[in-house]
Amino acid sequence: MSTSHTRRYVLAARPATTTGPLDEGVLRYEDHAPVPALQDGQVVVKVGWLSLDVATRGWMNDVRNYLPPAPLGEAMRALGAGVVTESRYPGLVAGDRVSGLLGWQEDAVVDGSTLRKVPDGVPLQAALHVLGISGQTAWLGLHDIGQPKPGETVVVTAAGGAVGSIAVQLAVAAGARVIGVAGTPEKCDLVRSLGAADCVNYRTQDVEATIAELAPDRVDVVFDNVGGATLDALLPHLAVNARVVLCGAVSRYGNGGPVPLRNWFHLLPNRVRMEGFIYMDHAARFDEVEADLLPRVRAGELRCQEHVIDGLKSAPDGIQVLLNGTNNGKVLVRLGD
Repeated sequence: MSTSHTRRYVLAARPATTTGPLDEGVLRYEDHAPVPALQDGQVVVKVGWLSLDVATRGWMNDVRNYLPPAPLGEAMRALGAGVVTESRYPGLVAGDRVSGLLGWQEDAVVDGSTLRKVPDGVPLQAALHVLGISGQTAWLGLHDIGQPKPGETVVVTAAGGAVGSIAVQLAVAAGARVIGVAGTPEKCDLVRSLGAADCVNYRTQDVEATIAELAPDRVDVVFDNVGGATLDALLPHLAVNARVVLCGAVSRYGNGGPVPLRNWFHLLPNRVRMEGFIYMDHAARFDEVEADLLPRVRAGELRCQEHVIDGLKSAPDGIQVLLNGTNNGKVLVRLGD
């Protein structure tokens, strides 16, 4: 049977600003919160891992987004993975490993139909990166929009992050020549180790000038996780019929405001397709995505570096790690005593 109380972080107030670090009082830690009584169709999940994503910061704001704002007074929204401890949902039994929107809490009562079973033979937390949001996002963006072909040049921004590192590997596997953009020498080394031909350190190198040298025949695909000045620097180097995958805008969350695109005109004469997408819109295709990714993971052909933060109480620290770019790989919170 499940516990009657749990520990959790509640979204107690909206942040004063829509970007940047969190104000004190936005999140409230509760160490003896009641666990709701289980209803038909629900399960109780003992949460083992939480996913921290740039979107987490956006969900706290009371602004228009692809999901409604995270509700005040409830456990902060987050993807998680754990083990079912009690079930009144016919498709799941105690002991099943699952993932879904479980929230910043150690015990979650959720609708069983919203959960996905974690495949056998992979670590539980893989459902939160290479087989979850990171892998699904990279696969969908490349498969549907980027469509890299053998011999083409692909540039991936935030290439050392959770989504970017998987996009690098998938583009390499498609036969493309990949150039990463990242913010530290260590991240650039990681990107090269994943098969990229080279990596630009945007903190120490001029992105526009370096891309001109590395891609003299121009860039066919940009998989962009950053936006702002980094994306703008790439636009003059796009090939005719290039594709720009708009996946994220981490620059906006960290520095407090948008940066205009001054080089947008290059999209027109080069007949460029620039398109944004949200991976959650494609939930009906997650089985299709997993069918492609899972064999690669099991064969060791696809990997994701993990940046692990221990303990629920430390979860807020992970938000700042994401915003300032000091993470090395996917930011995860490991729960448990």
